[in-house]
Amino acid sequence: MLEWWDRICNGIFDALLGWLLGLSWTATLVVVAVVTGVILAVVRKIAADQDLLRRADEDRKTLKRLTREARRRGDKPAVRRMAATKSMIAMRALPQEGLPLLLVVLPIAMLATWCFNRLGYQPPAPGEKVEVVFYAPVSAVGEAMHLVPAEGLTADRWVQPIKLADVQGQPSGLARWAVAAEPRDEPYTLTFRFRGRTFQREHLVGGRTYSPPLVVDDDGELGAELKLREARPLGLVPGFGAFLPPWLVGYLILVIPLAVVIKRLLRIH
Repeated sequence: MLEWWDRICNGIFDALLGWLLGLSWTATLVVVAVVTGVILAVVRKIAADQDLLRRADEDRKTLKRLTREARRRGDKPAVRRMAATKSMIAMRALPQEGLPLLLVVLPIAMLATWCFNRLGYQPPAPGEKVEVVFYAPVSAVGEAMHLVPAEGLTADRWVQPIKLADVQGQPSGLARWAVAAEPRDEPYTLTFRFRGRTFQREHLVGGRTYSPPLVVDDDGELGAELKLREARPLGLVPGFGAFLPPWLVGYLILVIPLAVVIKRLLRIH
């Protein structure tokens, strides 16, 4: 995702919802799901013709009842007329369904970006060992990679060999460290040295948030990844690939019924 988009989304929602990160992870996810349901309901209330949707709902209920009666009588022509009328009502109401969806795309996308950057992983605790993986070209296999010592940081070794590894089906050079750190307000800077080049990335420890797991250089040739613990709702909900991580599965489980309940409570059609 573009860095500028992340900065904008994180800045806006850190100001609006950053206080939630002081709660438990589960409580934060529940509140975010409620906020999403409220956004969906309010936008629908403002953007959609509620009178038209109310009348469409009433007509559909009437047609449903009349269709059941026609089927009991065996009146097939009447059933077909009811189905055609129902289709006409759906076509008339369709613009009122589509406009609210278009209007919520941007705020929901921004909120989702914030969640990806704030709720996807558990922030590293002080003293917790975090695996740090550095990715290098295959041509570097067999060489040494240096992680520069820094005050407050400990590592199993500061120099590690670059080994051949399979990364998402592609061969790559790879070096690994187990790093632990003392808490501090400012993020640590992890500095890697290799072939006379320097690569740096941040590592935040003991805070409410975490640094981006993967950082790569502009060429996409070098990168460093923090193997953070994925956040799982109740510690149980699984993920389904890169596009459905555990937090998103839990979020969808919450937001879909909540959106329906909030809409009914506010009497929104």
